[in-house]
Amino acid sequence: MKATMISESKDREYRLTGRFVLVAMISFFVVVMGVNGIMAYLAVETFSGIQSEKPYENGLAFNRDIARSRAQDEQGWSVSEKIIRSPSGDVSIDVSIADSLNQIVSNLAITSILKSPVDSRIDCKVMLTDQMNGHYTGVTPCGPGQWDVETIVSRRGDIVYRSNNRIILH
Repeated sequence: MKATMISESKDREYRLTGRFVLVAMISFFVVVMGVNGIMAYLAVETFSGIQSEKPYENGLAFNRDIARSRAQDEQGWSVSEKIIRSPSGDVSIDVSIADSLNQIVSNLAITSILKSPVDSRIDCKVMLTDQMNGHYTGVTPCGPGQWDVETIVSRRGDIVYRSNNRIILH
């Protein structure tokens, strides 16, 4: 009787078959390819890949930008930017500009662009209006997060001041 019990336990013993190995390998690669497919789809859908609309032209304009920067420094302007989220959730931007003699600079066209560092599709552009007291203000509905604020000041179509700053909005 003991002999039959031993042979029965050997028959019930687990055996690794070729069919099981084949199914396991195919299942593994199907899961890996499925996850890769999902990750590739999400990467393409959530990031446009565009950092600059005209990268070649921007590269050619490099020397002009350096000259503009030097001219900006020579102006001696004092620029103050205040960016505050209001209780309604909108973002209020207040820019004041004074010259080297601490006189208010007026008759300017000021644009502030809140650029998302990760997705240019959610950038917020604001044209600031002159409040006639040295302040230029504007409001935008940008959400919370980290933003690059580009402020562009123009006079008669020429850019006379530009700044870039990174902020965190709560």
